[in-house]
Formats: sequence, structure tokens, C-alpha cells
Amino acid sequence: MQMQDTYWKKVFGVEIFKIRYYAKLLLYKLFKVKLPKIIDQRDYWKDRGQVYMNEILQSGYLDREVFFQDMLIDQLRSLKFTSFFEAGCGFGWNVKRVHEEFPCIYVGGLDFSLSQILNSKEYLNNINIPIVNGDNCCMPFKDNAFDIGFSLGVFMNIHPSKIKSALQEMIRVCGKYIIHIEYDENNTTPELIEKRTFKTNIISHDYKKLYENLGMTVVNFYSYKDFGEQFKAHEQKIMGDINRWEGFEGAEKYIFITVEVK
Repeated sequence: MQMQDTYWKKVFGVEIFKIRYYAKLLLYKLFKVKLPKIIDQRDYWKDRGQVYMNEILQSGYLDREVFFQDMLIDQLRSLKFTSFFEAGCGFGWNVKRVHEEFPCIYVGGLDFSLSQILNSKEYLNNINIPIVNGDNCCMPFKDNAFDIGFSLGVFMNIHPSKIKSALQEMIRVCGKYIIHIEYDENNTTPELIEKRTFKTNIISHDYKKLYENLGMTVVNFYSYKDFGEQFKAHEQKIMGDINRWEGFEGAEKYIFITVEVK
């Protein structure tokens, strides 16, 4: 059944989500048409999640993305905590690294894509990291379930009408700190804004302002202006090319924010 589902979501061997991507790009390039952002991305990630792990692992993408993962690990080393979870953990790349770096810490994950969760079972290979199916806007965790909550490139998939609920859930579930590595148009380049403007699944949020409005304290906030040169130095050391249909956007695609929960 899974093979049939995968087959019918392709046209001439090309995944439907890629066809939609290029159709939206063409509309924007020719007519400057910007379609509305996706309100609920569950169906999008149900389809894309089937191929995402293999696409990422085989493309050279993680050779570059590990720079931001290293930033997370460095930040965690400066904090006191006994538990950690990732909101939108995908196939488990980040939670596996955190488990390896902090073997005495309880590590968990959450994702709303069943296909991603199924992939995590293969990727984590029986490592004891519980990953549950759930929505970042309504997490299946008790209050203060974890000391630290984290996301990387996930909350940029949450619609503006839902982002406050998602951040309130992070505050409810996390007892000490929240760390995000996400997209913020206020702290990127005009070139990247233009490149992403037609995409209906990527949404910018002002995390610093949103958390401060919710009464939280921002411990640190960094943008590509702070770590861009270090990223370039990292990229120059990489031997392999990027072999991915979307390529790889540089340091300007993320901000790094740590929030203290009060």
C-alpha cells in the first residue's frame, strides 16, 4: 500500500510537491503572483516526508546544516538541564546528536508527519529516543515536561494565525529554556526574501518580539550578521558539492534565539 501511495503522488517519476513548487515559481516569475501561505501543512509533510530523509542524507545538505546544529550544541553546553525535546524533529537528526553529546540527558521528539516518524525508526536504529506524533500548536505533553525545547526550520512552517499558540505551547512545556533556529525576514537579506516570497510553506516570524510580548526574556539573539563569516569558513572546508533540487541557502536563512522561560 505504501508503494502505491508513493507511486500515485508522482507524475513521470517527479514528486507532486516538486511540481507544485515549480508551478508557483513560474507564476511568480511570469506574473508576480504570490499564493496564500498554507494554513495547515500536515498534508504537505505527509507527502514530502516520505522522501525527505533520503533526499537530505544523500545530497550533501547536512554537511552544511551541521554548522547550525553545532551552534545548538555549543549553547546547550552553557546551560544546566536534564531533559530536552525537539518540536518538529523529522527523522531524528538533531535529537540523535543531542543524545550522543549528552548521554545522561533525557531526549525526546515530536512531529506531526507520520512518514517522518516512520523514517526516524530507521535513522535512530533502536536508539532510545521516544518520538511522538503531535502538533506543535497542541503538544501532547504535560506542563514543564522538559527543561529545554528546540526547533530548527520548523516554526517557519506554522501559519501566522497559529504561531502564537505554538509559542505558548513551547512556554507551557519547557521549564527553563527555548531555543529556535528559524527564518526571520527582519534579519536576513533582500535576496533571500525575494527568493522565498513565492513559497507557500515558508513563513517569517519575529520571534524576539513575539516572545517578549508573551513576557519571556530573550537571553541571546544572533543573525547571519553575527555568524555569517564563520559559516563561510565552515562551507569552504566541505569537500563535496550540494546535490539537492532546492540547493542550499546560506547563513542568512536562520536566526538563533534562546529564550528563558519565566
